[in-house]
Amino acid sequence: MTIHLVATLQPLVGAVDEGGGWLYSLLIKFGVAHGTARTVVDLIVRPVSIALVIIVALIAARYGSKAIRRLLERVGDQAASRSGSRRAGARVTTMGGVVANVWRFFVFVVAVAVILGQLGVDLAPLLASATIIGATLGFGAQLIVRDYFSGFLLTIEDQFAVGDTITVDSITGIVEDVTMRVTRVRSLDGSICFVPNGDIRLLANASRGWARAVVDLTLPGSAAVDLEQVRQLVADAAHRVAQRPDFVDHCTEPPVLVGFVAADATTLTLRVTLHTVPSQRDALTRALREEAIVALAQSEHWPAAADQALPPAST
Repeated sequence: MTIHLVATLQPLVGAVDEGGGWLYSLLIKFGVAHGTARTVVDLIVRPVSIALVIIVALIAARYGSKAIRRLLERVGDQAASRSGSRRAGARVTTMGGVVANVWRFFVFVVAVAVILGQLGVDLAPLLASATIIGATLGFGAQLIVRDYFSGFLLTIEDQFAVGDTITVDSITGIVEDVTMRVTRVRSLDGSICFVPNGDIRLLANASRGWARAVVDLTLPGSAAVDLEQVRQLVADAAHRVAQRPDFVDHCTEPPVLVGFVAADATTLTLRVTLHTVPSQRDALTRALREEAIVALAQSEHWPAAADQALPPAST
């Protein structure tokens, strides 16, 4: 079977080696002289073929880029609706340009390879070398490729940006820089953490939309304590904080006294929350805790609160 196939293809292979291709072989079979057939192929068919390759490449590059941009715009609109970020549109425009350039480069490489094949350049050694090198780099750079791909998705979806406060695994801090490969986070103690984008699996962003200041007050438990009075004192303290000039514009909802969320033999835990904007959450939490502690310490109904809730006086 193999010998018969080789014998059948041998005339065509010989014609191709002499200068040919399928049209050259066809002209020879119709009795055209070898020189005339080679001239027809070199001066007419090959230039037309190269021109067609260039035209197809230009069309593919142009309309492929437009299709990529539209697809990414659709993905960006969905990401913006989920995250509520206005930056998603600008990010999608930027990444659309990057991906479109990659597509045009890919089309250019393929077109050049086809044109070289039309000119009779043997691409087999080049393709074999490129395949070996690509496979080697692929196995050796899997983590890098994963980081870049994850960075691309993070950028498209606009999950966080420079200046946002995020938590990644056990790291909490402010984002200082975002690249396609790594995210730089300044932690609360000032340390700089470099997080590969491929390692980001669970991320919490504390700088989007709204936030809630949550204060848990651990108070001494006693049968003589007037729990209703304690609730009223903490609720009044929360309302006073919400009405402060520096917080009144940032408290979007009235304070919520959740109530006692934990208790044991010696203590009670009272929780109060305030709905606010992310930038004011920490300051509001501190002010709310301080105001509640002072109110309990000054109350005649629970004088022991002053010793357990307030910090020791400095000398």
